[in-house]
Amino acid sequence: MSAATRIATPYAKSLRDVARDRNSIDAVTTDMEHFAESAKNRDLRVMLSSPVISADKKQKVIDALFGNYHDISKAFLRIVIDKHREEALPEIAHEYMRIYREERGITSVKITSATQLDDAAIEAIKKKLKADGLIGEHVELETVVDESLLGGFVLEVGDRYYDASARKQLDVLRKEFTGNPYQKNIR
Repeated sequence: MSAATRIATPYAKSLRDVARDRNSIDAVTTDMEHFAESAKNRDLRVMLSSPVISADKKQKVIDALFGNYHDISKAFLRIVIDKHREEALPEIAHEYMRIYREERGITSVKITSATQLDDAAIEAIKKKLKADGLIGEHVELETVVDESLLGGFVLEVGDRYYDASARKQLDVLRKEFTGNPYQKNIR
């Protein structure tokens, strides 16, 4: 576990507490969701973790990029940079969103399929997940098309992973056949 990961939870909880106390949870959550998405950018992450770039320059970049954030979010980013913890900002934002979703009972579901799923298929999957007790009432659903799956789908529910793709089935068959002691090796 990296140092950034270890410090993310206390910082994220502190931000959540301040946002809740000041009735700004929605605005701060929107900001942290945006920051977590923005932090997927490699250049931003490199800049935040660079020991060569001064804290003042990092603060100027953050102000330029995220100057439209709520005052609480901007003050929080400034405090983290002042404490020289800016490398942890992406993990803090991610942890903030995890805590937010957990408290609200929101389950993140990602469905990756070989072709675009229609609404009926998505609803059938959600109904099955709900019947199995894997999701509650509130679901954040993301759908992705990946033609390399060949067919079927891959489902990610929270930290669970279920692969029902044709590619996975073919891989299983391939392993079974290559491990068959009764098969002749013809070369």
